[in-house]
Amino acid sequence: MSEDKPLSSSPERILVVRVGALGDTLMATPLLRRLHELHPRAEIDFFCSRLASPLLELNPHLSSIFALRGRNWPLWLSLEKQRLVRSLRARDYDFSVLLESAPRYRALLERAGLKSIRSFAEVPFDASRHAIVNNLRAGGIRDPETGALDMELALSPGDETAAGRILASFPRPLVGVHIGWGPRGRKRNQAQRLRGWSHAGFVELIRRIRNRNDVGIVLTGSSEDAADTANICRQVPDGRARSIAGQTGVRELAAVIKRLDLLISVDSGPCHMAAAVGTPLVVLWGPGRLEQTRPLSSTTPIRIVRQAVPCAPCQSTPMQKTCRRNLCMEQITPGEVFEAARDLAPFLS
Repeated sequence: MSEDKPLSSSPERILVVRVGALGDTLMATPLLRRLHELHPRAEIDFFCSRLASPLLELNPHLSSIFALRGRNWPLWLSLEKQRLVRSLRARDYDFSVLLESAPRYRALLERAGLKSIRSFAEVPFDASRHAIVNNLRAGGIRDPETGALDMELALSPGDETAAGRILASFPRPLVGVHIGWGPRGRKRNQAQRLRGWSHAGFVELIRRIRNRNDVGIVLTGSSEDAADTANICRQVPDGRARSIAGQTGVRELAAVIKRLDLLISVDSGPCHMAAAVGTPLVVLWGPGRLEQTRPLSSTTPIRIVRQAVPCAPCQSTPMQKTCRRNLCMEQITPGEVFEAARDLAPFLS
């Protein structure tokens, strides 16, 4: 392994910036751990999105969190960003690691007086390597070992208690099914979105699962997913599948996932939660860049189910905006997903 190159010999304060979704934020946690190992006396702060901030609140390597609600407002119009600039300036950082490519974030850091900024402008993002590896390289850590890529998600006793209460009436073993990803925007139906899978597919998958012994099935999601999960549950006989969509906070959802014997999900933040807390995972993969953003874990098994259609991956390309039919997800069959699940969960055999 190549020698790590710390950005400062003895920094007092370090800022890491990743203002993304849940998975994006978790993929920055290996960098936090390594920075703490290299600079154990330094205070490490994180600038993130408001949505993802609960994932970091108990992280043992952090001193402070700055959470941003309105990421797309220009600085001159955003009182929130102007307050943030003043807060960051007062911290007087020795250096920052910027894991965002949008120019507005570098401009914000420069406005806050940060003179030493390390980013993908200085260490170009390598599209052939995982985002976690690229994050570490931006922070001066080269050629990390496999275990160094594991994500971290700390939970409180309250999170664990809430998860236990929510799942108390479910039979074991317990399989979680997560159907949604992110705010819906204009497409209200998750199945019509690029990473979405059909309700019919989920219904058939759940029926196959329920035919195998006395397996509990819980559908997870946000409050926006509640109507869809309820509709799926109504199509499964005997009430064997039940929804808790909208009943958990972010960390409570992670605690629920930790208690599952298996999670089956589209490509979404809960996939990375499962990898972080050690739950066996099956992911239905569509338009995303597998080599860059797949969930990683050295401690729990993960299976990716995907179809190699010629237009995939389209994520972050012009094709993404013109896609009208997500063939990459349509061509995944319930049988394929069930077989992947059975590989990880002997109780489904």
